[in-house]
Amino acid sequence: MKILFAASEIYPLIKTGGLADVAGALPVALRKKGHDVKLIMPAYRGILEKVAPIQNTINLGNPFGVGDLILLETCIPENNIPVWLVQCQALYERDDGPYVDKQGIDFTDNHVRFAALSWAAARLACDGELTQWQADILHLNDWQTGFAAAYLESWKVDHPPIVTTVHNLRYNGSFDMDQFSDLHLSSELLSLHGMEFYGRFSGLKAGLVYADAITTVSPTYAREILTPEYGDGLDGTLRAMQTKLIGILNGVDYDQWSPEKDAHIAHQYSANTLGQKQANKLALLQENHLSEDITFPLFGVVSRLTEQKGLDLILEAMPALLQKGARLVVLGAGDASLETRYLQLQEQYPTQVAVRIGYFEDYSHRIQAGIDALLIPSRFEPCGLTQLYALKYGTLPVVRHTGGLADTVFEGGDNPNGFVFHEANKDDLQAAMERTMACFYDTPHWLQKQKNAMQCNHSWDAVTDQWVSLYRSLLNQ
Repeated sequence: MKILFAASEIYPLIKTGGLADVAGALPVALRKKGHDVKLIMPAYRGILEKVAPIQNTINLGNPFGVGDLILLETCIPENNIPVWLVQCQALYERDDGPYVDKQGIDFTDNHVRFAALSWAAARLACDGELTQWQADILHLNDWQTGFAAAYLESWKVDHPPIVTTVHNLRYNGSFDMDQFSDLHLSSELLSLHGMEFYGRFSGLKAGLVYADAITTVSPTYAREILTPEYGDGLDGTLRAMQTKLIGILNGVDYDQWSPEKDAHIAHQYSANTLGQKQANKLALLQENHLSEDITFPLFGVVSRLTEQKGLDLILEAMPALLQKGARLVVLGAGDASLETRYLQLQEQYPTQVAVRIGYFEDYSHRIQAGIDALLIPSRFEPCGLTQLYALKYGTLPVVRHTGGLADTVFEGGDNPNGFVFHEANKDDLQAAMERTMACFYDTPHWLQKQKNAMQCNHSWDAVTDQWVSLYRSLLNQ
């Protein structure tokens, strides 16, 4: 099958979260199964330095009045995946991140920036003569590409089946109605059953309503978003369309995330050489100038610092654990108030807590290899990738029972691989962390849980067949 995969970020070209990891890995896995996958994303500043030489350029004109949209045909050198970059200096040549400025505020023209990406993806999907390549499937990801489904609906042209994947329903890409005219879409789409969203218009709702299939990144999250608690105002829309909703768990690229071959960590190891994990723990403590006594459990956080991720709960629960000798290593960025509070915790416990604000890919690998337990107390979690990485590294996740965390981490049963709590409050999290510490000191029990974790197979190869089956079912319809 020929699959056009549209996303606003793709690892290793640019990454702010799990979307980039998925967009960088699922197409690779599909190509390994023999499918012809091509990517499309914006040509942000600095991207051209990370791709192969441009093979072809196509001028798509100036549909938004901000400058020509130029398609640049190239590939990602690390995996040879073909990618079309949408180049427009006025929209994408910025020093800041892909979505926000240096102050963390959304760009005021994001509706146009990602409508342009969507418009280009829609053109590619329905016009095979443009590139001499006709897609069989158009796969959209999150609100930034959801407008593509609206353009194809508005143009009333033949087009391939559309799959929209929701990586996080909270980010719905909604904008004021007075900005709608900037998109050059038919006003017929602005209805309750179209892309209208509580007096605004939403890129994600467009992607949902006009898709042939909707996927989320875990089975549990697919059920949760049908409820008002998790539906973020879209639960009614999703309940009306639940016959085309399916949850497919994300996978992991074990070429990138495996302690046996990880070039970022101090000591490579496997389930049979877990002593080397302790050497990584010591190296991580030394790197952060923490107390080097490895007989105390070392907890870790690799996350956006937001209340969605339950990071405020850790701040409430952690002091009691620190007083019992625990250590904590944190990597992340997000809410300024949470960043400040974590830095204050570090000041209060300088030999036990290390906090690094930002995101550094190589350091995140060293954390996964060096910590004993990974804290993910999310209030909701569509899939979660860090717990999947942790399992492979013999790092036991401490998670709230929600979304993809509920699908992948188990405290009981035949093969327990972590620690689970149910209510998003300090007491439940603290109790789970205390159970973690108690297990840590029970060495045979801990080692068995580590081996159970490392035997879990969440490779993309294991889940790609579900995607192929979905694509084929749409083509057969």
